[in-house]
Amino acid sequence: MRRGFSVIELLIGMAIGAVLLAGLFASIHSSVDAYQRSAADGVNRLTSRLLVERIALLVRTGTSFGPLPASASTNEVESDTLEITTSSGQLVTITWNSVDETLEMDVDGTSATVLGGVTQLSGGTSITPFLLQYENGSTLQRVTINLAVIPDPEHATRMDGGGETVRLTASIMPRAELY
Repeated sequence: MRRGFSVIELLIGMAIGAVLLAGLFASIHSSVDAYQRSAADGVNRLTSRLLVERIALLVRTGTSFGPLPASASTNEVESDTLEITTSSGQLVTITWNSVDETLEMDVDGTSATVLGGVTQLSGGTSITPFLLQYENGSTLQRVTINLAVIPDPEHATRMDGGGETVRLTASIMPRAELY
């Protein structure tokens, strides 16, 4: 009559259990890493869209804009910089830094990087971040924002499809021109 398992049977059972637990832990770890990467990528894309919305709000409510055309007969200015004076008198300058590939915002002399990975290359073609359209060389009619952002590769997932460029575009008219 047998009363229990032999030592060999116990060792084999423990080995099988250890292999199953190791596989389970590896699976859970991979799932958590994938979730963190996709959440970070979603935050990066959301931050980019919110930044474009913030710039659009500044343009809609702004009182003066720059850079101005070199002559009154020129109606369009392509620029890496957008200058906006708000109704409260703040000077906001948004600049694309081509060296660091960042978008920087300066508010009354206080500067900060607000977006990274701004390459301005889309499909091998160089694009300009800001197109300002004027009437008679001084009255802003419309600002077109055109940004190409490469998502951070440290936060890319297999679902992202190989780090494709995210295009952020907006066309905004100042409210003074709407009425």
